[in-house]
Amino acid sequence: MVDDPPPAADIGYASALAELETILVEIEDDAVDVDVLATRVRRAAELLRVCRTRIAAARVEVDQIVTELQPDAEPDDG
Repeated sequence: MVDDPPPAADIGYASALAELETILVEIEDDAVDVDVLATRVRRAAELLRVCRTRIAAARVEVDQIVTELQPDAEPDDG
């Protein structure tokens, strides 16, 4: 019995990326079972969405941190 993979949203970015690479190898194989193909492509799409969401969130957070670290453009002479 094969365990179902964890929900895509519950795995880390590195794990999602590793699973995506595994799926890519599987679907590039000419001998892939057609019945399995749709399932693997669906899982890959879920993982891609999770990765993109996490990248976007990290980008926003990094931009906020960089903005906080930048000195004011003009000093306040009061």
